[in-house]
Amino acid sequence: MCPADVTDVKPRAPGRPREAATEDAILDAALGLLNEQCYSEITIEKIAARAGVGKPTIYRRWKAKSDLMLTAYATRVIRRAPPLLPSGDVFVDLEHFLERMFLATNHPTNERALRCFIAESQYDPEFRRAFYDLFLATRRDALKELMVFGQTSGQVRKDLDLEVACDLLYGAFAARLINGMLPRDTRFAHDIIATLRPGFAPPRTAKA
Repeated sequence: MCPADVTDVKPRAPGRPREAATEDAILDAALGLLNEQCYSEITIEKIAARAGVGKPTIYRRWKAKSDLMLTAYATRVIRRAPPLLPSGDVFVDLEHFLERMFLATNHPTNERALRCFIAESQYDPEFRRAFYDLFLATRRDALKELMVFGQTSGQVRKDLDLEVACDLLYGAFAARLINGMLPRDTRFAHDIIATLRPGFAPPRTAKA
């Protein structure tokens, strides 16, 4: 994959305390390397050299490369979106949830990094757990909260398996992220929910 420009890196504020400035330099170096190389090619030695620090300085802050790289990505690339305000229609909210996720990951740097992380997760169980905890678990919980509201309000089947429902929603996203050939856009979000809605919603009661 070709590296993309890092356009979302936060500029370092002037006059930062030395410790904070050192951490900034390390995170900038890690993200810069991630923009140029695959995750597996990056080493603590390379990060330390680019940041102008020694390896012990890095290990005092992060116990492993995976912790450092995920922190760099989370703090320097992923923008914190404002909270999703419920509309009262769970299917509208699910569609908006997907739209926001697609928008965040359509940036070239975000997309490339996610692909690298997914690839690394297949070979490194420790990295897979860290990646899941940092990026997937909270988002799955947010999806499940939406669907629990839907169950409470009668819009979603009471017997719907929420874990399977999350897999279906994220599976569609992951398929297009990995193949990279089809768009992840508003239309795709709408089509996913329109396709899944008959299976998520309670069956209609036939009129006498």
